[in-house]
Amino acid sequence: MAKYLSGEIAKMDDFTLWNDGSDIPVFAWMLKDRANRKWNLYDLQDRLRMKGWLVPAYPMPVNLTQVTVQRIVVRNGFSHDMAEAFIGDLKACVKYLDGLRSPMPSEAHVSGFHH
Repeated sequence: MAKYLSGEIAKMDDFTLWNDGSDIPVFAWMLKDRANRKWNLYDLQDRLRMKGWLVPAYPMPVNLTQVTVQRIVVRNGFSHDMAEAFIGDLKACVKYLDGLRSPMPSEAHVSGFHH
């Protein structure tokens, strides 16, 4: 299911895969650079949380701290129906964020994840 999800995310214009989940059912992606984007992966993390999905965004370790990724761990039992629901919610969240007239209010984003 990780390969399916990563493949669907790779099709979206906003994201670049960090890896595709082919070795283990874990994969991550980065936000592509786009002029005038009013949101970041922390904003997407918050929107997805509102729909019940916990998809963390966090900076990479010391040598890559300027890179932020989002990561999914696909657990055993995660069905195709759930994957379709997630992709639908992800697309809806991106559409909402793309429709913003001004940037999201920014607070210091602190991730609960630490290397």
